[in-house]
Amino acid sequence: MSGQTFTIQALQLQDVPEAAQLSSDAFLTDRQTQMKALGRNPFNMKEYQTQSLPEMLKSPRCVILKAVDNETGEFAGFCNWGLIGFSPEEMPVVEGRIQPPEKPAAAPAQQSENENDKENGKDKEKEKSSAVEPKPSPDADPDDPIERLQALTGADLDAWQKEVMPKGTKCLVVIGLSVSPKFQRRGIGSALLRWGTNICDEAGVFAWVHSSEPAWKIYEKAGFQVIRTLDVDLDEYAPCPPPDEGPEAKWGHYVFRYMKYFGSQD
Repeated sequence: MSGQTFTIQALQLQDVPEAAQLSSDAFLTDRQTQMKALGRNPFNMKEYQTQSLPEMLKSPRCVILKAVDNETGEFAGFCNWGLIGFSPEEMPVVEGRIQPPEKPAAAPAQQSENENDKENGKDKEKEKSSAVEPKPSPDADPDDPIERLQALTGADLDAWQKEVMPKGTKCLVVIGLSVSPKFQRRGIGSALLRWGTNICDEAGVFAWVHSSEPAWKIYEKAGFQVIRTLDVDLDEYAPCPPPDEGPEAKWGHYVFRYMKYFGSQD
């Protein structure tokens, strides 16, 4: 792109701490993230990304890109793409990315168990359940309103994935996108998304994203369309009023948007 002041590269393992901090900074003003941090088991975006990104880097079906400012060398943003249904030969090559093996080496005692998992479809389920957002704990406390909210949003996301990705589907998924507040409005998010939408155009497949309330406009700008929504009254699940906003303050409604990019196949 003419005048582009940043470079798109493959995220490396040593980038994880910086990426986790950047993601935390990018979600500081997100109302749902703010509220979840006040639950009995406070959600911490930095902690979540620190734990999940190394596992994503090991996946042959994930491509994590970062944007680096050309002038300062600063980490400006990153996007985690999941590619579903692509054969190893169809996976895009990204300079600097270490391609994880399709079948990680396993000890002999583990091999039969791994084969059983594959036969039972567990490998496919792991591929589909990429961490678009944290899943509620299986021993979630029904008395914790934040965990009830996560159960609601998690069930809705699972239902969407079953609908949008039946067996044999080939598509891309935006697992996560974060741009540093310092580097926003410079086309970084658009460039990180364009990488995946270009693949959609070339392969004739779609992409989808489960968008947070603040981010959906950037996806719309990149060509994604809202297919359906989940409108949540956060005050029904809030453990307390918003801190430091006065006694009458409300959390308000938060709309999750399920969006698809259809690209040139239309």
